[in-house]
Amino acid sequence: MKQFQTVYRDRESFRKSVAEWNAWREENASGQALVHIFSDGADDADVNCAREIVGQLLPDASCIGASASGNIYGGNITTEKLVVTCTVFEHSDSFVRTRFFSIENRDVSTLRASLRAMKADYAGVKAIEVIMTIDTIPIREVCAILQEEIPEDIQIWGGGAFGDNVFTAYIFDKGQAVNIHGIVLAMMGGRDLHVMSSYVIGWRPLGSALKVTRAEGKVLYELDGNPAYQIYQHYLRIPNDEHIFYNALEFPFAVSHQNRILLRHALACHDDGSIDMSTDIPEGSIVHLTYGDPDTIMQNVSICADQVRDFGPEVISIFDCFGRKSFWGSTEGSRETRPLHKLAPTYGFCTAGELIRWQGGMDHHNLSLVVAAMREGGPAEQKISEIREEPRQNESSMSMVSRLVNFINTATAEVIEANSRLSIMAITDQLTQLFNRGEIQRQITERIQDNCSAPAGENATSLVMIDLDDFKQINDTYGHNEGDQVLIAVSAQIRTALEELGNGAIGGRWGGEEFMVMLPGMTLEAAADFAESLRMRIESLRFDLCGRETASFGVAQALPGEESDPLVLRADVALYVAKKSGKNRVCRADGKGDPTTKKTVYESDAR
Repeated sequence: MKQFQTVYRDRESFRKSVAEWNAWREENASGQALVHIFSDGADDADVNCAREIVGQLLPDASCIGASASGNIYGGNITTEKLVVTCTVFEHSDSFVRTRFFSIENRDVSTLRASLRAMKADYAGVKAIEVIMTIDTIPIREVCAILQEEIPEDIQIWGGGAFGDNVFTAYIFDKGQAVNIHGIVLAMMGGRDLHVMSSYVIGWRPLGSALKVTRAEGKVLYELDGNPAYQIYQHYLRIPNDEHIFYNALEFPFAVSHQNRILLRHALACHDDGSIDMSTDIPEGSIVHLTYGDPDTIMQNVSICADQVRDFGPEVISIFDCFGRKSFWGSTEGSRETRPLHKLAPTYGFCTAGELIRWQGGMDHHNLSLVVAAMREGGPAEQKISEIREEPRQNESSMSMVSRLVNFINTATAEVIEANSRLSIMAITDQLTQLFNRGEIQRQITERIQDNCSAPAGENATSLVMIDLDDFKQINDTYGHNEGDQVLIAVSAQIRTALEELGNGAIGGRWGGEEFMVMLPGMTLEAAADFAESLRMRIESLRFDLCGRETASFGVAQALPGEESDPLVLRADVALYVAKKSGKNRVCRADGKGDPTTKKTVYESDAR
């Protein structure tokens, strides 16, 4: 593969450059050519002139282009307005062909149908470069369609054309008019073509996790029930003004998606505290605020460069988010791209979003650096050996900012862990490790309130109240230590029985030697069966001093419209009947009648 690159400054000098490219190609190569035209605010007339000359002098070459927020020229992010790159495939069976799709009114149905109809076109294709107008199409749906309809062994990478208040984002394909709502694919293949792709983030988590409690499309309303902007105001003192994009750029949100981390950054903030995000973050997502650390970013770039070096590329495609360029500043953004250019000639532009098929999934990224390395044939060993590595910062070193953030994150994690332990202790009976009475009572009340109107089927709720028989005699005769051992052993049997159910059933210590079990989705009969099984478990226990212990059970199922207190009372009355009937048995409450008439379901000899 061979790459030519130039800046368009005037018609004649550009025409001369393209003529030279074509002359080299005719003499040295037998494959096809792909031309990229990227415009960072260039005049339409200049863009059209460049397209015209390429069409005249390279008539059989594919040609695609887009609007950019900065062009990559000579390995640097440049301020040149119009950069044109020609990649020549030298092997005879290497090929490139482009496909253009217009997506009107955000309707992607025709895109799916077209990709599905292109099955024959994928023969021999190794990789597809994608450029699209991200802001005018449903990008997440497009990514899903690309993932589903394009064979999984084809690598995909690309980026979004850039637009702002001055310039509208656009793309074009050879022979097609400029389009502001579409997608263009450059499909590359051939027996000797090899491609590897990767991406770099480099932002690090800051503070604890947050839950998206309200979001609609790209508008993020609430995090942990609070206005989304509060995170920036409270912790970072970022004002809600027209500069929020630049002030918050160093602190995007990281979203976990299919074992990958995606970054999403704020674009603007509204008076109600909601934030316009670069891409939608679905409700229920768990996010982390992150910060941009130059050392971490460059370490990640170095890791990526090492992988590319081992691949031995001839040409490298780079799609670099314009947000990263803004993060570095106008003169420092090239720090990321120069290490790659030392490995092979590069081309690309600063995008409005990036995309890459990675580990079986297709994602839309923000604030990422997407890299695709290409070569024909095996790696060029001589070129690889000539590459001299720049001195690299010791990877064990950390900047002062990194150390401070590490301290904050560690301290925050320790506080969260301590609070979690305190929360568990607050609802747990320390002796039995079951819920305490306050918590089991709270959960019963909540369950009954949620299912009060029709407590049947999955919404049914049954309670089992348990009381150890003659427990006072154990304490009085053998001491409280023996009594505690009985309580611990009985509690273990309750926990084991509940775990075996696996239906969300819970148990708690009601007080003293009393226990309460809540069985969601279980009828009175099923609950009574469970109670009898538990009764036999307890009866089979043996203790060093007291020998054995038994328990009595009262079972009740919630009735339509019944609140939690009357339900608990009916279970308590059934337990009272079990005690009066001889203990060590299960009694159930069948209804609201005279409690002394409750049916004894199971009976066994008293202890």
